[in-house]
Amino acid sequence: MKLKLSDFFTALFRIILIFVMLNLKTCSMKRFKVALLSVAIFALSASTYAQLTDVDFLKGGIDDAKPLFESYLGPYANIFGANLNAAWYNTAKPHKLGGFDLTVTFNTAWAPVADRTFDLSTLGLNGSIIGDPITSTVAGKKITDRPSLRYTETVDLNGTPTDITLAEYKVPNGTGINMIPLPMAQLGIGLPFGTDVSVRYLPTLDLGNFGSIGLWGVGGKHSIIQHIPGLKHLPVIDISVQGGYTKLTTLANLNYGPDKIANATDLTTDPTVFDDQKVQFTAGAWTINLIASQTLPVITFYQGIGYSSSVIDFGLKGSYPFPEVDVDPVSPHFGELVVTDNGILTDPELLNFEMKNNKDLRLNAGFRIKLGVLTIHFDYTKANYSVFTSGIGVSFR
Repeated sequence: MKLKLSDFFTALFRIILIFVMLNLKTCSMKRFKVALLSVAIFALSASTYAQLTDVDFLKGGIDDAKPLFESYLGPYANIFGANLNAAWYNTAKPHKLGGFDLTVTFNTAWAPVADRTFDLSTLGLNGSIIGDPITSTVAGKKITDRPSLRYTETVDLNGTPTDITLAEYKVPNGTGINMIPLPMAQLGIGLPFGTDVSVRYLPTLDLGNFGSIGLWGVGGKHSIIQHIPGLKHLPVIDISVQGGYTKLTTLANLNYGPDKIANATDLTTDPTVFDDQKVQFTAGAWTINLIASQTLPVITFYQGIGYSSSVIDFGLKGSYPFPEVDVDPVSPHFGELVVTDNGILTDPELLNFEMKNNKDLRLNAGFRIKLGVLTIHFDYTKANYSVFTSGIGVSFR
């Protein structure tokens, strides 16, 4: 029987967690609670998907939906990108040939204050803004007095121009959650010439009614201090260059049928046509860094400076209703909003687009504690979207 790579990493993830649990016998109860809290925070992040189940932005049509989605969801896209570019290293010293480390990390990035609100009036919307145009992004706080968007159309009803309200809704609320943790497992292997190669993986996690999330990545590290005369024999200091690429895919289930559109009558022939709606984020993130570390007994301090970039592709999958006014004078729905088979868009191309490309200069500092083969590390990355990383694993050679 062939062993799939995904099966290997799933087993790896579980083995490391079991190893950690066995070693927790030597840890205090307080540390044990902290570890459980980290897992709980990740589980909590699944609740943020609930904000996507009612895609009110579609009520105003495709043209307005794109800038609204981009502005509202942009902070989470950048949080994912920042998380993906973190935790590639916890020392500048490569493994010896054949050495390796197996590590589980939790990266937690957060949105800066400036990205927790956005201004509807700057988006060039077709709808009328009712109320204060400044509102929360998905990473912003929950507010009750949110602005509304109203869409009207003047139609000819039996020769009489009539203003019809196509849609009016309050913009979606903030979640009150401005940070998201992301766990992953990583394997590093020592190669010749002072070089490491790393592979990271998060088995696709089924988030139930919310959707799913999974990632993979590859990276490398090469010692440059070995090429500097006078420094290569220093026993404590190591300097290396490191780079990596990570790709994440997450799907969230949507629920947007004619019943979500006020006063719209469903005249579609297939009642199940709207059952397979999803929003997909595909994030590609890469980083390159110059890193240094100082290895002492038990503890290693490490620092890094580098550059990171992330690109998020956003898309809606499935079929979506877009109502129109029935202007047929002999129709029983004359003058009403109706959704017909002609008012359905499937995999709308205008809502498949590349979101903001977040580019950052990043500064990183942290420390690693090594107790036999067990390693525990913590670090902080300063950037526009900063990241706190904690990790635990095993390391040989």
